[in-house]
Amino acid sequence: MKLAAIPGITPVSMHSVDATATALTELLVSVRGPESAHDPGVALAARDAAELAHENGAGLVAVASHAQADPAILVGMVVTADTPLGPDAAAELAHHLSDGDGQDIREVTSSTTTRGYPVVIAERILLSAAPTAGAQLQAVVIEPDGRRMAVFTLHSTTGRGWLELATVLGQLVSSVDFAESVSSLSR
Repeated sequence: MKLAAIPGITPVSMHSVDATATALTELLVSVRGPESAHDPGVALAARDAAELAHENGAGLVAVASHAQADPAILVGMVVTADTPLGPDAAAELAHHLSDGDGQDIREVTSSTTTRGYPVVIAERILLSAAPTAGAQLQAVVIEPDGRRMAVFTLHSTTGRGWLELATVLGQLVSSVDFAESVSSLSR
């Protein structure tokens, strides 16, 4: 699988959990400004994302940024199903997310990339007193009649500029190409 380089998405090191957490924290602070170094939510969100990314075999950890938004953390991975995904895989996933017990899911939509891959998008609003609350968007790009799904999770602790950040993620999701064998997201 191949992804395009998208302005506003800056990958960080996946060498170790500590390296990923440190790189995320430094990048988030550089984008938000030096005063954000005193915000405990920045380092906590970076550490949580690094741990989850490494535990789940993510191939991409990045900071998504936009001039009109606070930066967000982006994690991407390729998941391989045991059996081939059928032509209704996207509809089944959207139905499962819409009817699931996830009361935090605000909206589920489906679309298609410019290459014709089905995409299911779930927006979550994380209502919590925790410093890492905020907004989360998950996009799942499905390989038609294949076994792979590219799963992207965008998390903003503040939600400021959420639509702009979602647009940056949309550009990345649109660039997914399963036909390419080279991947930075392989699992």
